[in-house]
Amino acid sequence: MSEISGGMIPAATYKASLMERSSGWIFYVPIVFMILFFAIPMALTVVFSFFERTMFWMEPGFSLKAYENFFFSARLKNFLSSMYYSLIAVVICFILGFPIAVFLRRSVPQVAQHRVILLFILPFMVSEIIRIFALRPVLQRNGLINTALQNLGIIDEPLTILIYSHTGVIIGEVLSFLPFIVFAGFLAMEAVPKYIFEVCDDIGAGPFARFRDVILPLAAPGIFAGSVFIFVNGIGVALLPNILGGPGAVNAGLIATQAIAALDFPLAMAISAIMMLTLMGLLYIGHRIFDLTKILAPIN
Repeated sequence: MSEISGGMIPAATYKASLMERSSGWIFYVPIVFMILFFAIPMALTVVFSFFERTMFWMEPGFSLKAYENFFFSARLKNFLSSMYYSLIAVVICFILGFPIAVFLRRSVPQVAQHRVILLFILPFMVSEIIRIFALRPVLQRNGLINTALQNLGIIDEPLTILIYSHTGVIIGEVLSFLPFIVFAGFLAMEAVPKYIFEVCDDIGAGPFARFRDVILPLAAPGIFAGSVFIFVNGIGVALLPNILGGPGAVNAGLIATQAIAALDFPLAMAISAIMMLTLMGLLYIGHRIFDLTKILAPIN
């Protein structure tokens, strides 16, 4: 027995009451964590982007010089170029990955669907630099692809566009981020009842009509979410152009890395702020059009 406020309360009741009160605070822990380690750092990134550059750091002030260095130089062209090639990677990932998500939802037994999805998650348990660097023996002039094509008589000399070029960066983006379109597409398709496919078969809807009029509208939130993730990472992961790209292959992440190496921290902060605002803008547009909360909402 425990004495509480002058009365006697059973220990079990007191323990249950204490656990109920403390459990409410558990839900605030993720909120506090996100505020401390995400929201505040992102806000400070925007603030620091307006600071004055010093020899080794930066000092408080209000200056647009970092943004001028970005928008009125070749950095903007490189940034837009990286967006273009990332968009190509998104399209390729959709063409290759989304049919896999549809196949898993429609043709694989439900008990095995999540196990198959796990196979697409496993590669991300390996360090990203290892996954990207492992592509070089496959894509280089005397690599696996060129050797196989030459042995088959398809080409006479090695292809030089597979690596140290924009094509190499696109290949790296596709192979690195393809599982995300599969996973996001599967989440969206998981909310689609299987009888939808049966109804389409009963009314004689062809594959193209079924995809255009039924599957694509229902899975649009998941497709958009996965596409945004691939797009933003494509323009932000500096390892891709560093390892697989040539002299002209530059993205925002590499530009920011170069700015840090040059001790131009306000410029690095400005580039980070631009990337963050790009992401937020895309998510806002996507939510307004598709309502991204539908990804995890079952269809009644």
